[in-house]
Amino acid sequence: MSKDKLIDFSSIEKNLEHVHQVNKGIHAIPIEKIVGSLGRYNDFTEGFLPHRQMISAKYESVKQAMLKDKPLPPIKVYKILDNYFVIDGHHRITVSKNDLQAVSIDAEVIEIKFDLDLSSKKKYQYNTEQAKEFLILLEENEFQDETFLRNSILKYPLKVTDLTSYGKLFEEINDFKKNYNNGELAKRGIIYASYLWYEKRFLPAAEIIISEDLLKSFPNRTYTDLYIWIQQHKYYLSQRSGHDVGFDFTKDDFVQKFRKAKFLDLLPPIVHDIVGVIKKVAP
Repeated sequence: MSKDKLIDFSSIEKNLEHVHQVNKGIHAIPIEKIVGSLGRYNDFTEGFLPHRQMISAKYESVKQAMLKDKPLPPIKVYKILDNYFVIDGHHRITVSKNDLQAVSIDAEVIEIKFDLDLSSKKKYQYNTEQAKEFLILLEENEFQDETFLRNSILKYPLKVTDLTSYGKLFEEINDFKKNYNNGELAKRGIIYASYLWYEKRFLPAAEIIISEDLLKSFPNRTYTDLYIWIQQHKYYLSQRSGHDVGFDFTKDDFVQKFRKAKFLDLLPPIVHDIVGVIKKVAP
């Protein structure tokens, strides 16, 4: 997850369904797990240093009180999964982390319980790249809860960089469950179908993507991203041609059409006969 600013809690909450709060009492929480803020995400860096213009008399008074070991009330936070968003107590975190080098801090914790719809059509609203990355993390958690495809145990973890990608994978698994081998999985559970999908569908494709080093043409993306795009392209090509065009054909067609253009690919045909000379000076 990007580390240059805090995550805006409201940008996360607005994308959740059936939200309710559970008071978990007061206990110590790890400071490194505090990732965002309710209302003040622009005032502090991810390391909880206040921006220069935000350094105030309140910050200085809190700092002096804590350095003198005066008792202060616990901070107040929302908890989502194992991450925390500050409601009250930003300056106490700043002093604890940066002046006292503390690794934990006492907090009144309110856990956010919620549902998250795994759908390829879900429309998200967010205001920063950090919020987007956190929403992807929530999608990943929901996907793993539904399928038990835990990234910690998979040969090739299912990591993505786009929102709704886990929804697309989940819909593909359900379609696989419905149609595999004339419906033999129809009465089996989603977890069994998920692991069979991973073995029969995803794993062979991922091994091709990795062995052929296809990601070099798609920087900052993952083999799971590329798998999803190729599968979508395969559906389009198959619909257009009236038959299943297969993964290998689709892969080659997709990479040729959508890979990031290299300098030499942009040269006009008229200079192709001197390309050997150009290669000596062009990366």
